[in-house]
Amino acid sequence: MKPGITNNIKTQDSDPKSWVPNFPNPADFRFDYFKLLKESPNGLAKLEQDQPSVAIMGAGVAGVTAARELLRCGYKVTLFEASNRIGGRLYTLKNPLDKGIERKHAGLEMGAMRMPFFSKPGDENCLLGYYLNHEPGRNKAILTPFPNPGAAPGNTGIYINKGFGPKGAESEKPSMIFWPLDEDGVRRYPKNEVLQKLCEKVEEFGKNFQQAAKQYYTQNNELWTICWRKLRAHYQGMSFKDLVLEPSLDREEILHKIAHLEDFDGDLGGFGMTAEEANLLYIIGTGDGSWGAFYDIGAMWFIRCTYFGFDSNLQTVEGLAHPEELPYFMRTVLDSSTPQKAFEGPSYEGIQGLAEYLMFAPLPGEEEKSLFTEGDLFMETPVTKIKKTEKGVLVYSEQHPEGQFFDKALVTSTKWAAQLSMDFEGFPEEELPQDKIIAAQTQHNISSCKLFFPLKARYWDKEQFPDCKIPQVLVTDTLIQDMYGLAWSNKPEDPGVILASYTWEDDSLKLLAFNNEELSDIVLKELKSITMETLGEDITEYIDTTKPVSIQWIKEPTYLGCSKLYRAHNEAENMIDLGYNEHFAKASHLYFAGENYGVEGGWTEPALRSALDCVLHMIKHTPGAVLQHPNFSLEEDYPSWPTYDYKKEEQTVKVSTDTELFSVN
Repeated sequence: MKPGITNNIKTQDSDPKSWVPNFPNPADFRFDYFKLLKESPNGLAKLEQDQPSVAIMGAGVAGVTAARELLRCGYKVTLFEASNRIGGRLYTLKNPLDKGIERKHAGLEMGAMRMPFFSKPGDENCLLGYYLNHEPGRNKAILTPFPNPGAAPGNTGIYINKGFGPKGAESEKPSMIFWPLDEDGVRRYPKNEVLQKLCEKVEEFGKNFQQAAKQYYTQNNELWTICWRKLRAHYQGMSFKDLVLEPSLDREEILHKIAHLEDFDGDLGGFGMTAEEANLLYIIGTGDGSWGAFYDIGAMWFIRCTYFGFDSNLQTVEGLAHPEELPYFMRTVLDSSTPQKAFEGPSYEGIQGLAEYLMFAPLPGEEEKSLFTEGDLFMETPVTKIKKTEKGVLVYSEQHPEGQFFDKALVTSTKWAAQLSMDFEGFPEEELPQDKIIAAQTQHNISSCKLFFPLKARYWDKEQFPDCKIPQVLVTDTLIQDMYGLAWSNKPEDPGVILASYTWEDDSLKLLAFNNEELSDIVLKELKSITMETLGEDITEYIDTTKPVSIQWIKEPTYLGCSKLYRAHNEAENMIDLGYNEHFAKASHLYFAGENYGVEGGWTEPALRSALDCVLHMIKHTPGAVLQHPNFSLEEDYPSWPTYDYKKEEQTVKVSTDTELFSVN
């Protein structure tokens, strides 16, 4: 959570009878998926005719979620997974200190790590929270607050300019700037006047933006559509760095603007930073790691991520409580291939435990049936082609080179992986537009590198090491960028792990040339130098330096990147992705779901929401499918994606209010 952005803003509750969720929630598609699932205990729909067959490409969290919900409705589901594991970018590696099947130490989160639960603990706003802690009769997840910069119990250190600090506040000798969390749990500013001013500007824009957004968000009418469209039209041509440098507006001016929506120009200003301040923000970020590697992305990605819940109440998912009570725990399992392929069964540990739960745990209301027992799963079976036929699709794979017929196909593979490995044949322009293909080929998938080590001890624990000054979290302008000391609360004897270097984009590409051992040597040398020069202590004494584990997501062939971002002027390409299932899938029998087909930050929540969006449209396109919720209609209650061209801004939206009728061009 970024300093002052969400803590000090009261959320406005929506009408409990409506399907608009509480604020904050996604900006573009206001729909309460949590409520729909909670009030549909027997599944979203039931089929009254023959069971349609669905092929699902990818057993990441979007694929297994869609498969599970479709199975509960009565569809026949088959999953094709190109790798030898399920979970996709939910990837919890076993700690190198654990031997055999034991899990005594914290796992290594190689992919998604800090999970947003929206607004505050207990809010029923997100699907991640539903599946982990609210689905009836199932194991609950164990959560630990993520130690973000400025929110780490063991303190945060900032290392800039070889320890001499930012211009205007240089120290006489190398030192660490501390960014403390008070004993009462309140985040404070860094102990440096220049950086304090920086944080104040970040906080002010956040407050201004959320003040404007929450005023209309939960109103069950078209006012939010108008407000958001004006905001999007103004900001979609900016990069994130443009937003940082854009002059700020004062609060009274913004409140006046937003109160007169018919005259509102969509401009709420920017961070109002100087170029020097922007360079510092590159390093320290806004409270969840350095943001500089993201400066070239579109401002809309940052806005959608930061001010609509995707950076709030960030938690580390330790895994499911009592995993030994769940099926196939720590067992080798077999897929549906002939001959069957063996792969590692579930440990239900870390965030990967969510995907394992959805795959292996019993379906709600069932004791023996699960997605794994009732569906088909082909591991290490990449799909090579999807061909449209008159009645459905043919899916070609190494397992079935002659093709298998399915009524519908769902692609959850990342876009670049799909482009490089999968052909789409027989789909006319009106079913698979060239604009959709271009959007996939030209999207921006980012690189990320993580380097982990097991720890010998939790050096930041003051009970064990009262005199240790080394911070739990470190943000730097060096090649390591961010460092995190991590431990799970349900394993108090575990010494924890250290994410010794966490980099994105160009900062991670600089490290591509080095193998695991070389990268380990470089990073450890840098960490030792930083802590010795500034604190007179050697952090590497607490690290098991013999067991480095690293990943470069851009080098993973079935992913080719760790996340989708997008640049300025990319709204049209985004919208054809978001609206494809609604506008084209009925004719094409082809659907798309997953984080790569969304627009928000936070890999997992957009993947879950897009999976349910896909399921609901598949239900809508299936004759004889009857929704199970007595008060929900897909035609009347489910939002519709726009079809207009955001580049041309041609559509006119009419809005009725109590006093006037106005249009927006």
